[in-house]
Amino acid sequence: MKPLLLTLTLAASALASPSMAMNVDMSSLTPVLTFPQPAPEPVTQGDSGIDAQ
Repeated sequence: MKPLLLTLTLAASALASPSMAMNVDMSSLTPVLTFPQPAPEPVTQGDSGIDAQ
């Protein structure tokens, strides 16, 4: 019984795989990533905002 079931399963998957491969929508697999614009750094006047080492 096991060899018959294995044969039927392999035959069914081999016949169904081309039709299943044609119907896969690749756009829904990964979302579109959007990134916000970085905030501008504050402008300093003088040496108070500079780390001098």
